[in-house]
Amino acid sequence: MQVDSQQLFFLKFLLNTFASSVGLKVNYKKSQILPINVSPEKMQHLAMTFGCSVGSLPFTYLGLPMGTTKPRMEDLTPLMDRVERRLSGCATWLSYSGRLQMINSAISPIVTYTMCTIKLPKGVIENFDRIRKQCLWRGNSDKKRGGNLVAWEQVQQPKKKGGLGVINLRLQNDALLLKHLHKFFNHEDVPWVHLIWFKYCQQKVPHTSREVGSFWWKDIFRLNNLYRSISQCTVGNGGTVCFWEDRWLTNILTNKYPRLASYSLSPSISVQEIMEAVDLDNIFFLPLSQQALEEMETLKLELQNVPYEEDTYDQWKPFQGTGYSSKKFYDFAFSTVQAGTIFSQIWKSKCTPRIKFFIWLVLIDRLNTKFMLTRRHITFQGDNTCVLCTTGADETIDHLFFNCPFAGLCWTKISFNWDLTLNLEDRILQGTNDFGLDFSMEAAMIAAWELWKIRNDRVFSRGNPTVSRWFCNFKNQCLLHTVRFKADLRSAFCSWLDAFS
Repeated sequence: MQVDSQQLFFLKFLLNTFASSVGLKVNYKKSQILPINVSPEKMQHLAMTFGCSVGSLPFTYLGLPMGTTKPRMEDLTPLMDRVERRLSGCATWLSYSGRLQMINSAISPIVTYTMCTIKLPKGVIENFDRIRKQCLWRGNSDKKRGGNLVAWEQVQQPKKKGGLGVINLRLQNDALLLKHLHKFFNHEDVPWVHLIWFKYCQQKVPHTSREVGSFWWKDIFRLNNLYRSISQCTVGNGGTVCFWEDRWLTNILTNKYPRLASYSLSPSISVQEIMEAVDLDNIFFLPLSQQALEEMETLKLELQNVPYEEDTYDQWKPFQGTGYSSKKFYDFAFSTVQAGTIFSQIWKSKCTPRIKFFIWLVLIDRLNTKFMLTRRHITFQGDNTCVLCTTGADETIDHLFFNCPFAGLCWTKISFNWDLTLNLEDRILQGTNDFGLDFSMEAAMIAAWELWKIRNDRVFSRGNPTVSRWFCNFKNQCLLHTVRFKADLRSAFCSWLDAFS
């Protein structure tokens, strides 16, 4: 359609009039529409005209702070307030196991959505950890101090590794953000991936150049060393792989050919540049030493067997599985932590969470016996001796549940035998295995729980500990637990209990 000069002038006049009314100006030479300074009164007038409100950056969109700069702690205050509101008055009245459930099901998930998108500041994570520690050990009481039975690092370990399975937010944040790097390195069909490759990473290996882009992308790309350490690349065109430093063959070539790598002109050279090189001699400082020359000959033979396809992208895959999984990465971070199999057994048992938590404290030697209170410099009336016997021995976990004559009578009553020469974990595993029944772990856990209750009744209420009273409580507790068993196991458990009557 042809437009004459008068029509063009009229169109420009309309465009200028509309742009100025909303605080913009038009630059026709550069084909740009730019903002102009608008007074607060005029801005308010425009907002009333269009029926909207005047806002400022950063603002909240879909629960996340949106702005041109990295979110500060005050920008994330609404998120921290939501987490603190979860610490309702009921936290004071919950048991340790109830508070643990509250942390894992009601508090930690609030942060997960935000961690999927942005890197949380260190201060924000520390604030969340403070809230969760307070919930677990002190309910919602701000006045109560101390009382942390176990170090927070151990609490955050998985249950099968001897912890309580409370999410490590710093590690989980990295695990969730690594999925963006996985999409980026594999050229997934996502608009932001195409944008970053086109704008910043053409004709170069991304992780060998300086950081560029927005604060969001810089935070994510700083994790590239972590991602590449858990991944291996199947070479396509070789454009995203560093020849010497990345794992694209069986071994990293810097470690396999250290002498030859020391002669390289560029330590950050890509696989693509090597494969397209006419002569490998051109990428090294010459002359090579005899040892480096021998390594080059071996390298040439190895490169002949490498498939190279110019029209396909490189494929990065983590060692765990075919695709990236934040859960697998999180579990992999604790793979070096050594723990006995007994921790998996107690958390998989059919006992109530309260008893499981109690047995966990016993296994890691953090139960508040008199000996433990003395170690923690907590004063109490009386001495450290066991209240269930007259031997005068210190009330340790080993004595209270195994060496005490009263405990020995209780275990004999239900036909449990313990090898006291073994350490605590091996002793429990061997004793329950020798017991020979499918519910032996549950029976041992309930028996220890009732021993602890008898001890507490003696300390706080001056009750009289007797084996008959302990057994009556033990049997009643077992009957309550039968509803948690499957039908066939419930029948066997009830038959075993009836044999003692």
